[in-house]
Amino acid sequence: MIGEAIRRYRKRADFTQEKLAEKVALNPKYVGELERGEKIISIEALLRVAKAVKVPIREFFRGI
Repeated sequence: MIGEAIRRYRKRADFTQEKLAEKVALNPKYVGELERGEKIISIEALLRVAKAVKVPIREFFRGI
């Protein structure tokens, strides 16, 4: 699941949900909803997340 990958890479980058949200111009509540699988992220936003946590976007789709 992409939300689980977002959480994993966010934690690996040592970011809180709030810090990641600030870096990628998203609402912190929305980041939590993404990680719990309650919302679907746009490709544009996922690209920003990938850049912020320094992970190639393809890693978010591994195992799907």
